[in-house]
Amino acid sequence: MLKVFCTLIVFVLTASSAFAGAIETLTLIETQGLSDTALLVNSSDTLKSQYYPSGKMPSQILAFHVKFAGQEILFDTGLKNGNIPKELAKNNIPPENIKTILITHLHPDHFGGLVNSEGKPQFPNAEVYVSKPEYEYWVNELKNEAVISALAQYNVKLFAFGDEVVQGVKAMDTAGHTPGHTAFLIEADGDKLIVAGDIMHFPEIQLPNPDVAVKYDVDPVKAVQSRKFILDYAAWKNIPVAGMHITPPGVIQVKKSGNGYEKY
Repeated sequence: MLKVFCTLIVFVLTASSAFAGAIETLTLIETQGLSDTALLVNSSDTLKSQYYPSGKMPSQILAFHVKFAGQEILFDTGLKNGNIPKELAKNNIPPENIKTILITHLHPDHFGGLVNSEGKPQFPNAEVYVSKPEYEYWVNELKNEAVISALAQYNVKLFAFGDEVVQGVKAMDTAGHTPGHTAFLIEADGDKLIVAGDIMHFPEIQLPNPDVAVKYDVDPVKAVQSRKFILDYAAWKNIPVAGMHITPPGVIQVKKSGNGYEKY
């Protein structure tokens, strides 16, 4: 079974929950706040008001430090000049100790924390893993300067969907939110965890209504397909899902419910 810890720094609060098992997950909270329902796509005003009567939705940015089978991996890094290094420090994890970083996709709230305020590597001993289509899109197609600059500070290793990225971690194709968006399936001693990145942003509405997309999605149709694929797989295999925008501690288990899903 999964073991989860959650540390909250934004409002100087601390929360934790734990499950015994072979995969130990530390939830790192970058920010918490509110977003406007105008961000939702494929959703009627009636549906929006059903779930968010105020017109505002709880939102958060998370990263995860995961230990299993003798490995320690940081999944995403939050924002540039953000809280993730402080969150790690509160748990006695200096940046020099981070050797492996797996990036779900190259939006600023996921790769930004790779560099410090001076543009230097925040994790000087780390290797950074990014999917080939994600790298191609941001570096070669869009020529995004922030992405290029951050990745240039590291030894970057590219992988394809379906690859075993590092031992015990498989890359799952969840393209849509971005062209190379990746979920990672971790397996250790019979335990499993899916680190699903931005498979959903607002679970209160997107779990029961998985066709609802967000304006951040590069390809909303594909994003919906990927969300259903991961949630179907997680429900079928009874695998916990860690998401970067799920209410802390950010790890849930889901089951099918009508045309959508629900937590249990």
